[in-house]
Amino acid sequence: MTDNNLINVMLDKCDIYYGDALISKESIIKRYIKFFDNVFVGEKHSVSFALHTGSICFDIISVVAVTLGCLSYNFGTNDDIISGLQIGDMVMYENKRYRWKGLEDGNGIKYMVLGQDAKGKNGESIRKISFKRYKHLVKPYYGTSSLTDGRGVRKPKTNREEFLSHIFDIPVADVPSLINVAVVIVSGRGDFSEICKHLSIVYGENKRIRLLDIVPAAYYTGQEEIQFGPNPTKTTPVLKIAGKMSVARNLVLDKYGNKVVGLLVNGVHYLTENSSEIDDLLRRKSLHFVHIALLLNVDASDRILDMYEEANIFACTKSCLSKSIGEIKCVNRFTVELEKQIDNIVNNTVTLITVSGGWTWDEYRRIKNALVLIRQSNWISEQKNEFILCAYGLLNLLNTSVFSMCQIENAITDLKIGTTVLSPKERIDKLWDIAEKAGTMEELCIAVVNDIEEKYYEFMKQSPKALAIKEYLAEHSDRKIAIVVPKAYYTEMMVMTGILNDNDDVVCVTANRFDSTHDYELILVVGDISGKKFDSLQCHSAKNIDILLYECENKSFGYRKKKKEKSEKRLDSRIRGIKYEEDLEDVYIETANEEEKNILQNFSDLEEYIEKINVLDIGKFVESGIVSNSNSPISEVKHVGVFVTGERIFFSKYYTAVVFDYKAGSVTEKAVDKLLPGDFLVFTRRDDYTKNIVDFVYEKLLETGKLSGKVIAASEKTEYWKDALRRYKMRGNYTYSDIAKKMRKIGSSLQEATIRSWLVEDSHIVGPRDVETMGYIAEVTQDVKILNDINGYFEACRIVRRERRTILELIGKAINNKLSGHIPQEGSVLEVVYNNVDNLSETLELENVIELSESVNVSINLVNKPITEAEVLM
Repeated sequence: MTDNNLINVMLDKCDIYYGDALISKESIIKRYIKFFDNVFVGEKHSVSFALHTGSICFDIISVVAVTLGCLSYNFGTNDDIISGLQIGDMVMYENKRYRWKGLEDGNGIKYMVLGQDAKGKNGESIRKISFKRYKHLVKPYYGTSSLTDGRGVRKPKTNREEFLSHIFDIPVADVPSLINVAVVIVSGRGDFSEICKHLSIVYGENKRIRLLDIVPAAYYTGQEEIQFGPNPTKTTPVLKIAGKMSVARNLVLDKYGNKVVGLLVNGVHYLTENSSEIDDLLRRKSLHFVHIALLLNVDASDRILDMYEEANIFACTKSCLSKSIGEIKCVNRFTVELEKQIDNIVNNTVTLITVSGGWTWDEYRRIKNALVLIRQSNWISEQKNEFILCAYGLLNLLNTSVFSMCQIENAITDLKIGTTVLSPKERIDKLWDIAEKAGTMEELCIAVVNDIEEKYYEFMKQSPKALAIKEYLAEHSDRKIAIVVPKAYYTEMMVMTGILNDNDDVVCVTANRFDSTHDYELILVVGDISGKKFDSLQCHSAKNIDILLYECENKSFGYRKKKKEKSEKRLDSRIRGIKYEEDLEDVYIETANEEEKNILQNFSDLEEYIEKINVLDIGKFVESGIVSNSNSPISEVKHVGVFVTGERIFFSKYYTAVVFDYKAGSVTEKAVDKLLPGDFLVFTRRDDYTKNIVDFVYEKLLETGKLSGKVIAASEKTEYWKDALRRYKMRGNYTYSDIAKKMRKIGSSLQEATIRSWLVEDSHIVGPRDVETMGYIAEVTQDVKILNDINGYFEACRIVRRERRTILELIGKAINNKLSGHIPQEGSVLEVVYNNVDNLSETLELENVIELSESVNVSINLVNKPITEAEVLM
């Protein structure tokens, strides 16, 4: 198929809907669709970026555009597909399986001959159909079934061929039944699933088609392939979705299956956190197009401008959007949200509310300069980093607190807030202890502690920002407001001190938990704070953003603001195709007060240093010799975390964390790369940490006979198929890669990483999510039990997964019961869960989690559990 001016067809012949909402008629969306003219440029390699408002409309359009763009690179025809069939191959026709019997000529007409096996007394049945008229309806079948009938085949009725005929302006009979190209899309599984569920395209005379009616799609975890929607012929997915850049890279490099012609990346964090993998993929000439769509972001736009000079850029800057404001063409919740975002960007105001009473700039600079000197010193001691971390944490607390020090000390003493919150007074005492043993750094350390302690006592009875926030809320009592704070316990403190009440119009959220999809009339930030999900200078969730700042915070914030304004000017110049020239104000920013700039840069370097020492020093750990201890089993570690209590954690690659949501009172399981600061992780107090608490409770329920016979039998089967595959691997001395290749030879699309994740010690995968994969396992291992009961083993996996979800719910109830003092009924399943949660669990709040640049092997005794630095180096 050829593109046949594909973009104009999208604009003129199609309407794109999300649910029942028409989204493709808005002027900014039409401009975005038109931008894809720069993305699909024939055989050339193109790189493009879209910096948008955050509306889901842009994600939807991106998916539609790359799907149709991918199809324009399809190189196969129906003639090619039919000619590639071998006698006896399984094919699909009219939702039934047949055996291919070849081609026959009769009366000048070419026929396709299809056969179905004998049934009972009836012999084999033969069917002949016109090659010319129906060649597009005969499709190769790649499933595991050998039955020639329609059993087990979903019977979706689609208008796929008619739609593609309309789009590409070709006869229906020439629409390929099999697509031999693919596009990799980097997106969250849930996000893409929602798009699949609600996206539809209306064409022609009000005819409608859904995305998964056009092409098959699947989500790849690195361990398994999870199908979206029906795929009767079991063909290789055309849309390959990955939640990680590393998985996406493997899919692009995979030589099996469809040729990958394009890459779509949805999300700013993929660009900023996976730079080496992104850069590698952007350079790959085998990809016809790479398109990265993300929220308008200063750091991302600067990186794009600095590193990708030839890339095409679409950006929703203030000047670009000023042409689109106030023009809703089709009113619905998505276009109204889009219009609000445009309005917030075009008319955005960030107002600094200066609060008196904090440190002056000179005082604050003196403290931070001292910390910089301590950091740069030759002071070799574990307590050096401990001092810097503790002092820096207290600086942030005193700069952002909206409660008095007396109030927080009392709340901690009376156990009214989380036990993970440490007493400021105890932290100051700790600093004094370290300062007195700091040797040549003693004088600097004492100066820092003196200044912090002085401000602590100054704020003992009253916090200046507490007064400021009360006045602000009283003045704006009728507005919908979000208050952004650095830590979750600030919300509890503001409720206890009466700043917050039951007003539903005021919400309090941390910078790492901010949801940009919500909109507010006002956003109030309690200091110069930012997080992974919030930056006051780049937030589009409100038109007006107000920030409470002490004098000492004004300098660094003002400098960031000027840098952001300069970045916007550069971006506008690039979009307009003109050379950026610094104006006098920009020159002033670069040249004026060079000393102050250097100071701010030193402070920025200090913050980066603190972020790094907030996790365990891997280099020091490696030097300790534990990694090289060949007698100890090891586990691959890619992420390291730190808890607010100061304990650290090595997360093994395939670990699934159990997370408790205090607000909802529920428990969920999360992959390590999905964890966020502020998550409360539930652990068991035991030695075998390769299992999480769900595994542990499940085993206890099995041991105590609390599970039904059906579940027990299913559990045995879920263990058996893994053991069978392990035995096969050991007998043949195969690698994970060898097994993946053997499975691909019989029709699977599984990767090496999938096989590995099934069989490694710390895997939490119950089993395959589709029956075909269980069939591949049976065929490769030739295990008689699995071969004779493929569906039974697959169903067993479903039963155990369902039971694990029930246990998650029970753990949530048990933790809530524990917190409320309620004891469950004696002898109940909940009692078993409660006793294990009560006696064997601990819940810790995650302060930070960082992905390592390279995986490291760590002793299995040290992974997936809270540890102190002393435990590592003892």
